[in-house]
Amino acid sequence: MASSKQLVATLRKKFSKHADQEIADGAAAYMRNQFEFLGIKTPLRRELAKSLVQKSKDLSESELVALCKELWMQPEREFHYIACDLLAKNAKRLSPTYVKRDAPWFIKNKSWWDTVDSVRKSIEIVVSANPELKSEMEKWIVSNNIWMVRSALIHQLTLGRKTDADLLFKFCEIQATEKEFFVSKGLGWALRSYSYVDPKAVKKFVKDHPELTPLAKREGLKAINRKSDS
Repeated sequence: MASSKQLVATLRKKFSKHADQEIADGAAAYMRNQFEFLGIKTPLRRELAKSLVQKSKDLSESELVALCKELWMQPEREFHYIACDLLAKNAKRLSPTYVKRDAPWFIKNKSWWDTVDSVRKSIEIVVSANPELKSEMEKWIVSNNIWMVRSALIHQLTLGRKTDADLLFKFCEIQATEKEFFVSKGLGWALRSYSYVDPKAVKKFVKDHPELTPLAKREGLKAINRKSDS
């Protein structure tokens, strides 16, 4: 098997042939010019990375993480997105160590909502398979890093009826007064997602916690209010 550097170099050659400056400029502006882009839209990006995704399934966990970190070290954001895809595609075989040691690295490096919310997918799968990791989420929710806090809030986002509602509401209560945009938005997003399962519980939580920020309340009740308006 080729090294991480060789695999990334091969992917870069493929990406370079399809770079589009106009798309890159638009993507960079959307991300407040914090990151460089090659200008490759998601469908094409994933098509070009198909062989790498396939090869990643034969890697050990440590090799996979090393490959994803090599992708993360590239200046262009498209490589970071591919790393997120690889983590999600391989999440079912990742160990608890991934959540304890590796996921925080991806959350804290070159952080913005796009990659943080994408890394979330792999975290959800690993924590769901290893309930003892809920104690790790308990640490994240009181972190001084906003992206770790957001990740804890939204780590159950697509679990539906399998959501640990007590944990969800506990985390929302801990961060109820937090005015930082991405934390407050994430809190509301988590509540909104669970409102599709138990709208009464979400309405009660919001009513019982007037200290929630207007943003969190608005996001949390969005689906409920939309349904009542229709």
